[in-house]
Amino acid sequence: MRENRVVRVSDVSAVRAAIIVPSYGQPSLTAEALRTALSQRTNFSYAIVLVNDGCPDPSTRDVCLTFAAAHPGRIFYLQKSNGGLSAARNTGIDFALVAFPELEGIYFLDCDNRIGPYLLQRLLTALRASEEHIGWAYADVNKFGFTEFGDTSGPYSPLEHLFRNVSEAGSMVARRMLDAGIRFDTQMRRGVEDWEFWLQGLEMGFHGVHVPDAGFRYRRRGESMLVAAERDFEPILDHIRTRHPSLFRPRALLAREIAEMSRYAIYHPDTGRVSRLTAPSEREFLNRDDYLRRLLRSCERPEYGRCPGHLVVMDESLYDALTERHMLAGILWTLECAVRRATLAAISFRSMAGSETMPCWLRENISYNRAAATVPLPKEAQIIALEASVLLSRARAGSDFDSLVHQAMKRCEGIVLTANIAGLPSCGHGATAALTEFCETLASFAQREYAHLWRAAPLVRYRSHPALPRDIYSHIGLPSVFPCADLAGKNQRAALVVEPGMPGALAAADRMCDLLSGRGWIVDLVIIGNEIESSLSALDNYTEIVMLPLTALQVSSGAGDHRIYNGTGIPSLDAFKMEDAIATFAAYQLVISVTSSVANTVMGSLRRLKVRTCCLLQADSSHRSPAELINACAAFEQAYDAIVVEDQPMLHLCRALGIPQRKIYPWRDLAAMAESIAPIAPMMTTREGPSA
Repeated sequence: MRENRVVRVSDVSAVRAAIIVPSYGQPSLTAEALRTALSQRTNFSYAIVLVNDGCPDPSTRDVCLTFAAAHPGRIFYLQKSNGGLSAARNTGIDFALVAFPELEGIYFLDCDNRIGPYLLQRLLTALRASEEHIGWAYADVNKFGFTEFGDTSGPYSPLEHLFRNVSEAGSMVARRMLDAGIRFDTQMRRGVEDWEFWLQGLEMGFHGVHVPDAGFRYRRRGESMLVAAERDFEPILDHIRTRHPSLFRPRALLAREIAEMSRYAIYHPDTGRVSRLTAPSEREFLNRDDYLRRLLRSCERPEYGRCPGHLVVMDESLYDALTERHMLAGILWTLECAVRRATLAAISFRSMAGSETMPCWLRENISYNRAAATVPLPKEAQIIALEASVLLSRARAGSDFDSLVHQAMKRCEGIVLTANIAGLPSCGHGATAALTEFCETLASFAQREYAHLWRAAPLVRYRSHPALPRDIYSHIGLPSVFPCADLAGKNQRAALVVEPGMPGALAAADRMCDLLSGRGWIVDLVIIGNEIESSLSALDNYTEIVMLPLTALQVSSGAGDHRIYNGTGIPSLDAFKMEDAIATFAAYQLVISVTSSVANTVMGSLRRLKVRTCCLLQADSSHRSPAELINACAAFEQAYDAIVVEDQPMLHLCRALGIPQRKIYPWRDLAAMAESIAPIAPMMTTREGPSA
């Protein structure tokens, strides 16, 4: 590579990079920006495209013309009618693509920012060294005015970019991305248009690449377009999500989260390893010390997803046993739901020799004992879960385990769940003892490692924490979603929902499972309740068995309220239970209620998330009469795509209670069900129901 120098433009065909500078007002700051643009030291030719966005202030035009006249062939001056920042950048893009046939990249420099002398060289070098799917190179944001350092380091995370703009406008876009037709949204005139621009690239398969020490300097002022946008951010975000629905659907978000393995860090005391995963299908092993370093550095050097935010302590032998029983994902989800409302959640398994019954969840609260200044943690617990930030917040101060947990428990209680499952391996390392030892090691690491972390500049810490699902899913009003998808995504996934006390519902669910499995679906069983009347071996056809003990998970005691619809009792979930239920089903493509009255209440929310919904009504699968079953379903009829009934009398009753005929499908036997469900399952399209 030739020595870097200021290269003069003698032939536009030699230009490899262009700097686009939109200008509107602020003539003195525009002059500052242009001087830094002219001072670039490169081993290639570059040009500056200066776009006056119809500014009525003559001094802005004078500055632009003065610089253009002083640097002919270097600065190209364009003037247009006012259309906003996005339109001005697009004008510069279109000009540069035509004027410079060998152009490789375009850098966007706002007229109040500055760039260091080697920025252009470093960004274009990064693009040249990257693979074809890299669409832009972005820098750290070194802010002046109000001084801060915006650290955007670490591997590019498509998942993080969906909920946080990690690429400022001060980035270089590769020509291949512009040739794909990507331009700034001219409707966005209130700020954050750069985020939407990069998301267009992400939607078309392009990624970014971070370039350290590039030299981007962002002027942070008390009042600016960005500051104004931050005050009224939600409408802007709604516009972005509306523009890119395929990026923000729960299933699409979950697929990216699974790929980044950013949700759970599971410490296995029996092997000393840590599993990093979101769903069991994709798993990475770390040794314990590597995980501890990642945890400590997550507050200083953000690399999104490398340090999951949920810490679980569980022997690897128990992990494997729960995986064999198709229960691991459901157990992790139950713990995650519990930790959202308590500081700590623990599970103890009782071995019941000779019994094959499913778990029966029992719940016990543990609270900080002020008199003894202790927390009565269950010594017999085999699994303990908590958010890693609970430990991280005080580990750097050298606190021991008792101090860490006791301080946290002063503010919130813990939850202990007990389940009856036969045949699980005995745990040689109790989870409580293992967590105590883990925290002591973390405190020791903090004393040794933390002093060496780079922290000279005041950091913008919006990225500085372990990864948590609520970062990702908050825009759909959920703290998380159950990780039911897989990376391959070749098969569609359905959930069959049953409740305790309805043994016939399991038989109906089994028939539906066989039908869907035969058509290539992956089928999970979700049990809403604390117990179920069946053996594990009888449920082996399901990919995952998820027990959602909503009553056991609630912090406050007392049963949920009921509402009455035309004489039929309808369960009414509180906000926590509703949130857990919706989050459990949000990433499925099809959810089927098997006479579950609780499931009825969440189907409307699921349809808004583009989940297809079906209700299977069968009299012998419930303790309710056919009229009560259908009446409860009719209360939520508009939330269902299809309603399957077992016989002609139930069909007539459905019509009598106001359920539209087009939604009703008969189910007299397996053949009739297969005939009626076939058009529903793949695309869930509707057709006319059977004749009376």
